[in-house]
Amino acid sequence: MMNQSDVPNSPDGEDNISYDGSACTPLVHDGDDHSIDSNYEDPEIPTISSGVKAMLESVSYDADTIRKEFKTYQDLLPHPDELLQQQHSFHWLREKIQKSDVELPRFLKYNFEGGIKPHHALCCVLLNEYQEQLRLNTQTTETRCVYTSLVRLLSFGFLHPQLNNPASFIRDQFRRVAHAVPTEVVKPPVLRKKIKNRGLPVPNYFLDPEDSKQFPPHIALLVILQDGEKESRKLDSILYKLAFSLFALVALLLRIVLEVIGGAGAIWGGAEVFTLRNSENAELWRWISVGVGVLCFLRFVTLNAPQKEDEGDILGPAGPWSLRLPVRMRAVASHPFHYFVRATPAS
Repeated sequence: MMNQSDVPNSPDGEDNISYDGSACTPLVHDGDDHSIDSNYEDPEIPTISSGVKAMLESVSYDADTIRKEFKTYQDLLPHPDELLQQQHSFHWLREKIQKSDVELPRFLKYNFEGGIKPHHALCCVLLNEYQEQLRLNTQTTETRCVYTSLVRLLSFGFLHPQLNNPASFIRDQFRRVAHAVPTEVVKPPVLRKKIKNRGLPVPNYFLDPEDSKQFPPHIALLVILQDGEKESRKLDSILYKLAFSLFALVALLLRIVLEVIGGAGAIWGGAEVFTLRNSENAELWRWISVGVGVLCFLRFVTLNAPQKEDEGDILGPAGPWSLRLPVRMRAVASHPFHYFVRATPAS
């Protein structure tokens, strides 16, 4: 005999089957129920727009409780950049905390231990922050007004300042879908369906675990909890930002020299090597070189300009900006333009 509460809490946050109360027999759900294109009508589930408080009331778990729990195991966790790089598994984190004789947080417990799914806890914390923002009737403050205006002006309104802090990126993805997120406990497929049915992008940490862009919700939650704490101060350090900004700027200029000016120079120099250019036709070859340089510049922009499809791929918490130093430097050198700007505005 097995009750639903005895079924282990799946570390990836997915429950594709449920169990009845009389036997350990999976109840197969109609596949059409979870289809995005299904005309199956879900029961009305309260969302943030309905004014329901951001609290998992049915299981007596709220954002304050989650943050209080965090203080008990905070010193045991790797730093945010290591968490983001290695994406430690649910089981690894459980064992690390248990070895220190510290009470496990509920989102790292199994169902029979009174556990809560990591994505439920993440929703709880982010919804709490979102509702607090709505209550105060404030918008996300733009701390770089001059930089923002400059980016918008130079890009004719097409580009926006990049979010290089992983916690900021996680919050930004959530704010885009907050009004569609149920405040009651729902399974991940239902959550994704609710978001997609409103034509909204599903945040990386709510994607199916089989999706290559999926980012573990328990890691996203820990990064949010660590934000503003001592272990994450490096990410907000002025010197840290300045160093990477200079590195990205130099990398961008070098790519322009190699991919744009180098193309024009190759035509000019090649014409002389093959004795095609002389004093009589030098002006013609100069214009040919300029024309090739323009084509190289258009190619450079096409390959390097941020696109909306980049979100959650080469950017953000699941992307290179969050990795350990050597890999982060290589990523910024490969995509220096993306370090400064993005295609979508911050929510």
